[in-house]
Amino acid sequence: MTPTNVGSLDPRFMLARARMVIAREVLDAESCPATVGQIALHAHQRRAAARILTLLRAYGGALLADATGLGKTFVALAVAGGVERILIVAPASLRDGWRRSAALAGIQASFVSLERLSRGIASPMRDPELVIVDEAHHLRNARTKRYSAVAALCDRARVLLLSATPLQNRRNDLVAQLALFLGDDALSATDAELARYIVRRRTADTTIHMPAVHGPEWIRLPNDDDLLDELMGLPPPLPAEDEGEAGALVSYTLLRQWASSRAALVAALRRRLAKAFALISSLETGRWPTRDAIAAWSQADTSVQLALPELLSPLGSRLPIDIEAMLVAVRAHADGIRAMLATLRGRPDPDPVRAAALAAIAYRHGDARILAFSQYADTVRALSRLLIGGGHAVAELTARGGRVAGGRLQRSTVLAQFTPGLSDAKPRAADRIALLVTTDVLSEGLDLQRASVVVHVDLPWNPARLEQRVGRVRRLGSPHEIVHVYAFAPPASSERVLRVESRLRTKLRLAGRIVGLDATSIPDAEIGAADPAPEATSATLALLERWRDASVADQVSTADEQSAVLCASVDAPNDGFLALLADGDERILLGKIEPGNAGTDPVMVDRVVRLCAGDAVAPLPSAIQATLDDIAAWCQRRAARSRLAMSSPVGACLRRRISARITSVLATAPRYERATLAPIASRARDALGASLGAGAERALENLARSDG
Repeated sequence: MTPTNVGSLDPRFMLARARMVIAREVLDAESCPATVGQIALHAHQRRAAARILTLLRAYGGALLADATGLGKTFVALAVAGGVERILIVAPASLRDGWRRSAALAGIQASFVSLERLSRGIASPMRDPELVIVDEAHHLRNARTKRYSAVAALCDRARVLLLSATPLQNRRNDLVAQLALFLGDDALSATDAELARYIVRRRTADTTIHMPAVHGPEWIRLPNDDDLLDELMGLPPPLPAEDEGEAGALVSYTLLRQWASSRAALVAALRRRLAKAFALISSLETGRWPTRDAIAAWSQADTSVQLALPELLSPLGSRLPIDIEAMLVAVRAHADGIRAMLATLRGRPDPDPVRAAALAAIAYRHGDARILAFSQYADTVRALSRLLIGGGHAVAELTARGGRVAGGRLQRSTVLAQFTPGLSDAKPRAADRIALLVTTDVLSEGLDLQRASVVVHVDLPWNPARLEQRVGRVRRLGSPHEIVHVYAFAPPASSERVLRVESRLRTKLRLAGRIVGLDATSIPDAEIGAADPAPEATSATLALLERWRDASVADQVSTADEQSAVLCASVDAPNDGFLALLADGDERILLGKIEPGNAGTDPVMVDRVVRLCAGDAVAPLPSAIQATLDDIAAWCQRRAARSRLAMSSPVGACLRRRISARITSVLATAPRYERATLAPIASRARDALGASLGAGAERALENLARSDG
């Protein structure tokens, strides 16, 4: 619309029309059916699927980071509808759940576990069209074998990442995951730019029923077992030949095990003693063993056996100068551990007090089912057996399987009492499991909503693990109104050294600022940013839905439909603008609030959209022209960045080297072949300018290094 004909139209109709056009262009680029096979999708799932389809089409990938329990699996299957070659990559424990869900959706998909890829086993499908990576935070380290394998699978495919907790410890966790489809572009992206590829909604952003969370509530236990000075005073260990110095790390690890249970600490000390004995035996033969050599020793509690240390511990590449000094060090460490074990035998065991605290929680909640999580299998075994001995309806579950008072149980049998749909048969009263004590083997990807109480027996370094634990219970379709959460507080003296709570709060603030959090994972924790970029985007889209639904198509003159630019104005406390731009298939919301600059930062755009809720006023021609000038300037800056960007410096170097090779091949080709090669070379140079995933970037690197 030109400034000359603005005044001829009713401002109210123009505002309604502008809102509707913006909303429809942004929201209706993709659509999603209400059902996928036998699965009926909720409104928030359809919206997520539609937005992901737009991102896949525009950028080749997306990260769905919805809060736990909102049904990310069904959203992914809705996105996969109509795709022929689908590969699902996930932890092995989620295989059965994915197969059941895919069968309900009527979708054929291959599955490969992250564990198999870590062992170098090939995927059952080559060249998939769509790769769905569940629990994608397992790919936060680009130096691992599993990451390289997944990156290669994503080379030519569209990529959908699923994780409620993609940012576990640091910002680079998120960058590594997004690099699977963005490649080097992820390395140089700002927080706001990374947020463009993330779809995340909190439970509060949906209209579905989800249980409220009560807690976390601290459970503070008597601190009569203060071992801080003894643990910190242990002589440092001697590392294996291929290990770095790890004295401080060993002390911290022992402190965490002490904070978990006496059983975990004793088991860890015995393993340390077994390793020290292995080192002593090998050093006495003149050999400094590697980690693998030490692992080859058979261990059973305190018994260690090595038949031929000369064969299992070959001479290393870094022979020590003073074997005798090393023997003195490792013997001192072993003597310190023996003294510590003797001290523990003379002190009361605090584990029965922990078990009694769990029993008190179970008594408080009557017939409710309870999940108690620990990082350590030794803690799980000790507490569950104390509770079983007290006559409680308890089961334990670790990576080795399940156990109840009557003996071992299969994992599936235990889960059937906590997962809806696995078994409709009601267990006998004698077989009912009221309290399941488990390791974090159950903290990811499983639906355990028949439970309504979660207990953190210990606190991991990673706050995402806490959110995952609660997310097993607080899920879409839960029959409970409230989920109760408890956390055993670490001993005060260990907290002074480890600062577990402080570290968790710092990581929570980082995750809250960049990705967002649904709730606090530890008591009295501040989440951080009120509107992280991905959640701000979801809030913006929710407002646009209201704009779209307020249709005024029949009330507006068709004159505005024939205009090049559609303009409207509102009465607002700040000057600025909201503009919808089209770049091919991509729709861009550009915002500005005076005196700032125009931009696409999701938090700022969300604020601009909210300001557009004011009453309509007639726009001034001068304001329209100033807005058009701002938009043109922003477009010029964007085009300049695109021309300058060769992604990261590493990617730019690779592309320059390959471009030089293309030029060299063309220059050295026989004259009669150059006419044929020239258009191929041109297309190759165009391809170098495209955004590539991590797998393709690595292929480029190999090509640049090759001699052919």
